[in-house]
Amino acid sequence: MSKGKKAGTIISIILVLLLFGQTGCDAGGVFSGGSGEDRYRMEQTVYLPMEKVRTLNPMISKDEDTYYISKLLYDSLFELDEYFRPEKKLVDSYSYSDDQLKLSIDLKQGVKWHDGEEFTASDVKFSIDTYINLSNSNETLYASYVSNIRAASITRGEPYKITISFRNSRNVGLENLVFPILPSHQFSRASDVRRNTEDFIPIGTGPYKVESYNNLSRLTLTASEYYHGRAPNNQLVFIIFPDKKDAINLVDVGTISLLINDEEDRDTLISNMNVKTVNFISNQAEFVAFNMNRGIMKNDKVRKAVCHAINSREILETAYLKSGVLSDTIFYPYYFGNRNEDELYAYDIEIAAGFLSESDLTDMEPVCIIVNSDDQSRVAATNIIKNALDKIQLDSYIIYCSWDEYLTRIAFGEFDMYVGGYSFNERYDLRDLLHSEYGNAIGYSNPRLDELLDEMRTGIDNGRKADVFFEVNSILKDEVPYYCILYKTYGAISSASLKGEINPLFNDFYRNCGEWVCEYKIPAVVAE
Repeated sequence: MSKGKKAGTIISIILVLLLFGQTGCDAGGVFSGGSGEDRYRMEQTVYLPMEKVRTLNPMISKDEDTYYISKLLYDSLFELDEYFRPEKKLVDSYSYSDDQLKLSIDLKQGVKWHDGEEFTASDVKFSIDTYINLSNSNETLYASYVSNIRAASITRGEPYKITISFRNSRNVGLENLVFPILPSHQFSRASDVRRNTEDFIPIGTGPYKVESYNNLSRLTLTASEYYHGRAPNNQLVFIIFPDKKDAINLVDVGTISLLINDEEDRDTLISNMNVKTVNFISNQAEFVAFNMNRGIMKNDKVRKAVCHAINSREILETAYLKSGVLSDTIFYPYYFGNRNEDELYAYDIEIAAGFLSESDLTDMEPVCIIVNSDDQSRVAATNIIKNALDKIQLDSYIIYCSWDEYLTRIAFGEFDMYVGGYSFNERYDLRDLLHSEYGNAIGYSNPRLDELLDEMRTGIDNGRKADVFFEVNSILKDEVPYYCILYKTYGAISSASLKGEINPLFNDFYRNCGEWVCEYKIPAVVAE
């Protein structure tokens, strides 16, 4: 660590400790006398780090912290469960028209905003209309979620009914309707969502409400007395850091309760600390992509030979420092109950050589593998892959590219294989990577897969979607346009004092946090 970095970390720690001192927060106390046995104190306050955000308004914010904190403050029409299946949230019932161009929704009744005002269809219409307006000027993270919505309409005298009309039936799935719903009464005009951004105080229907907010120091959330579900039993205090990673030393001493860390070497970072870690699967897949329009990679037996030659476990352990899980698909490993963390094709050099022999190819040109030279993990993985191809006597060479050159070569198909990755959106629409009509960069085409990928984005129920996904995955396993090396993992690093189920998802870091509490040990003072 550089001197400047150390100084910044120390300053951050001092500032946070001063904040705690000023508010009278004390994790323990002193007890005179006693038997010498340890005593414990439970606190309902959980301390979390965040960085300064431009605004807490989720409609216009593109800050990571606002995104995750909004999950605590707001509800959406639907929410995604741990398998990324859409489930009703603010919705009581719904139905699609026969052509799936309209979705009629009956909203839950009795839901209230944090200020006690009633939630109605007018709030949903206001939210959808505003997101559409903001997406026209690229001012919202949720532009792609509402891109296929033509209009939202309500009927006079029906305060809990809303109809959403779509432009086409190829992207009408419920997984799009997971954006935060905001109250229309908080804004005099729709344009007001762009104003007072720094001082914006969220009013939602979620489990927590804003108790206080200073955009330079802290955000305090408490349970909403109007919440329509199970209310939290704690309060959350987000302490603002210049860089959240500086909070790691405060997790060690219990001053910060939990920190999310995405660094691959985090185990080394915390090796001597009194912390606990829960690793969870991110949305970042690392894979080998095959050029289906060029050279020998058009042959499926050659692709399978390469897959069997790749030792994903070695790559995971050495190139990614064990910060990942194997996956048999580029879809999330648990997507729709898939629950498969394994290699797509088991590492076996003999089987790989057999597939290569069965390809019946002669006079094979050397395989061109490209990789971004700035990503050291991928560079290490690429070298392991090349060594594996050497073992089956498949000639290859690596081109180490700058990021711009790398993207250019992929766009123009100047590769046989590339080692890369993709950060998936929570909705898992993979048509850009796989659909023949969406200009996928590897030139892959399968009419049946196109149909299935389109069907996954329609209004089918979760049972049917699971069946469709099973067929999609079977095709991908057989034809292997992509070989998934692994999915990266993140670490939820918590203090020893934090108690409760820690089970984050990449799109919901603070999942189940309503049950978290802190237990502090208070050593008794033994009288001499």
